[in-house]
Amino acid sequence: LWDPVKNEKFQELFLQEVQMGELWLSRGEHRMGVQHLSNALLVCRQPRELLKVFKHTLPPKVFEMLLHKIPLVCQQFEADMNEQKCWEDEPD
Repeated sequence: LWDPVKNEKFQELFLQEVQMGELWLSRGEHRMGVQHLSNALLVCRQPRELLKVFKHTLPPKVFEMLLHKIPLVCQQFEADMNEQKCWEDEPD
């Protein structure tokens, strides 16, 4: 079910991650910038559209770094979700 409170939190997180990514990139810290932009992709409701924007706005080197980072972020997210599920499934 759609939860407006959760939706608002995801939007805040998304904007925060994009802003942090832009900040790190502006400082020449590509690795940190890519980390935050990949986090933004993870919580974005339309990640393909966001990738298209990144393709046209990021330097090619940074965009390539982002593409390589996406599978790692997805794997970490899945691992975190599985760990959380294990904690929820454990009897008290």
